[in-house]
Amino acid sequence: MSSLHLFGLNDPLLDPPSGGPAHAGSGPTIVVPRSVRYDLILTCTTPLSHHDAGVQDDSNRSMFNRQKQLLAVGAGGRLPTQAEIDAVCAANQVPVGLAPLFEGVTFAEYVGAALVRLFIEMYGSAGGGEGTGVFSGVERYNRLEARARQSAIHAPTLRAWWDALCASLDVPIHASKYDRPLLGLLQIPSTVQQLTLAALQRDYRTIVMLGRAWQQEGKGQWDPEDQTRLFPDWATLSFAADAIAPHAEGARVVEVPTLSGNSARHQVVREPGWRHLCRTLGISATTPGQGDLPPGVEAVFYNGGNISAGAKQPSGAFDLAQRIRQTHPLLDLLGGVTDSFDLGQSRLRVAAHLVCRENVGALVGTPAEALPAAGVSVFDMLDEVTLTRQATDRGVGQMIFTFEALCPGTPVLVRLALDPFSAPLTHGALLAAITEYVDGTATAGGQSARGFGWMDADLVAVPDGVDVADLVGGYERYLSDNRDALLAGMRDGTMGTGRPVIS
Repeated sequence: MSSLHLFGLNDPLLDPPSGGPAHAGSGPTIVVPRSVRYDLILTCTTPLSHHDAGVQDDSNRSMFNRQKQLLAVGAGGRLPTQAEIDAVCAANQVPVGLAPLFEGVTFAEYVGAALVRLFIEMYGSAGGGEGTGVFSGVERYNRLEARARQSAIHAPTLRAWWDALCASLDVPIHASKYDRPLLGLLQIPSTVQQLTLAALQRDYRTIVMLGRAWQQEGKGQWDPEDQTRLFPDWATLSFAADAIAPHAEGARVVEVPTLSGNSARHQVVREPGWRHLCRTLGISATTPGQGDLPPGVEAVFYNGGNISAGAKQPSGAFDLAQRIRQTHPLLDLLGGVTDSFDLGQSRLRVAAHLVCRENVGALVGTPAEALPAAGVSVFDMLDEVTLTRQATDRGVGQMIFTFEALCPGTPVLVRLALDPFSAPLTHGALLAAITEYVDGTATAGGQSARGFGWMDADLVAVPDGVDVADLVGGYERYLSDNRDALLAGMRDGTMGTGRPVIS
């Protein structure tokens, strides 16, 4: 077996303060680390799909991945006067028997329930009581609950929320008699609108429940003896204006569409780094367990691996981990685990920002700051895509599904920060992965097999003094010079340590 020539720890990005080379015997050398950061801009050439795994509902509509974000609310908002609140309550009375259920409900939640009640009254009786559009059948309230929340997430106003809700449930224009009651709720002061939208995001289930009970009890009960409908008495609720939190000059937590850093880390660095390593060493990068390497070895490079259930950490685990990291620059860059111990912290930090108005603060000082998309709301870039899985000739397997996607042309800023004391070959492994991604088939998000998430990728910011070709060339020479030893250690699971550590 060939001997393994480990790389050194000298980094061209670590400079002695004198500006010249350090000489033996010339006294202590103070090493000043430079920041090592790379910026990529990815531009969607096809719609970008990235589903939110945390949303589980029965709406048959998958939302784009979202993350809560604190956004400033623009000036111009005002609190409602007591007279305005009283007028809304007088126009939206509740059945007397239902009034106790509104104790502890805020004015914003009351407004949300009133809107839901109106929606059910407008569309629930259509089709002989079966509803209309998507708001029909036994699952209609599940769909209403899901779409009420989804519409509140991206709507800036209650009017936009109502439009989105009606569109998503595919209902027709309502009867004209509802115009004034509806507009009276949709045009309340913007501070209450923001509070109501937040409540519809957070407490959508109880708000829909209140709205449904309000509508059901409000239509009265049929008396079979008298053959008449008995309607309830009505009560006017009251809410104090000074109990409403001011939002005219404040902030609102909004669930903003986002491309996760974890996804960017895998698709921009880890997977391209693995492809580059396979090609350079001549490894067959096939399904785990069916290629040249044990499944665990493939996994530690491709996704970080897994510690085996019940495994006990061996003696000298730290030294073993350091030996593996010295032998495999890609694992020094990204980290991972063996069968029984962790290789330690990654040397790479990754952040991904959709270039949009909501993320403008994170774009300051980057090449993405000047892009036109930085002034556009990310919610305006969202589109809804409906796909159909075709049935067989016997009609088996057809499925229609809908999901959110970002439109072509949407830019994404990916920031990669490398620890300043990283070894040159670790640096080279990062740049080899970036080059593989930029020059290859760059994708982001999911469903690339269906044509989603294809990107134009550009490396737009490189630190001063970095010679990309030199660092990549040094890493590739290391892999070529040590190919036999590296492959032997990967195939037997020793990973250059002399002891089996991965199976």
